[in-house]
Amino acid sequence: MKKMISLWGPVIIFAVLVFLLSSMPFPLKKAPFPFFDKVAHVSEYAIFATLLFRALSGTWSGVNFLLLVLFTVVITLGYGVSDEFHQSFVPTRTSDIKDVAADGFGAIMAMTAVFIKRKVFRRVSD
Repeated sequence: MKKMISLWGPVIIFAVLVFLLSSMPFPLKKAPFPFFDKVAHVSEYAIFATLLFRALSGTWSGVNFLLLVLFTVVITLGYGVSDEFHQSFVPTRTSDIKDVAADGFGAIMAMTAVFIKRKVFRRVSD
């Protein structure tokens, strides 16, 4: 039970945090720099994908690496779509397909980093 909590707790906490932040009317009148919103989405969903991959790989240790990567990206993208749908009901917030693309890009970036890390450390240990 402790293992499940340590694996899935961070995923659930992060997902709840994303939901709560999405529930707030957008507080910034002007973005601090161009494309701030997209950078935030990429960063946020890269973190989410990393936490999710960690939980999935700890839960399904015998599953093929690339299948875990695919599951991670699909689930992360699904959460991004649900988040945009949720935002469409929040006053002063909008739903944008470009945000979903940024979410997917963040997930793919995170999984690329995991893949590269896995390849580098596998070579070092051989």
